[in-house]
Amino acid sequence: MFTSPASAEFIKYNFTITQDLCKQFITVVTGVLVFSLTFSEKIVNFSSARRFLRVLLGISWASMLFAIIACGLGLTYICLAGGQAVYGLDDGYLFTASTAYKWIVAAGVSFIAGLISLIFVSLARPFVTEAKLSKQNEGD
Repeated sequence: MFTSPASAEFIKYNFTITQDLCKQFITVVTGVLVFSLTFSEKIVNFSSARRFLRVLLGISWASMLFAIIACGLGLTYICLAGGQAVYGLDDGYLFTASTAYKWIVAAGVSFIAGLISLIFVSLARPFVTEAKLSKQNEGD
């Protein structure tokens, strides 16, 4: 069944752990994205927020969406690598697994970027709200 002991080890450890990691990561990122979409009015009053905050929130959502897509591609490539490890005649699965790891790392970086921009939006909201209130009070 396996062409080499290395491919058996790959299936036993690398493939299984990476596949589980991807599934859990996709679940977490999807949950955070849905949570931020649902409570976007609480994070920043979207209809009356400054353009900068709306753009930053959009970047956050786009980053999280890219993270889901990239991790899905990584999961696809790691599954292809698993098939190559089981049925392949050479070590071609290593190249496919390397491609999977690149997509998974890109997903992680994108998710971190999305979280950072979401945190900036959340932290900036009180300051922007206070500035608007003080301008309105000065006008009265």
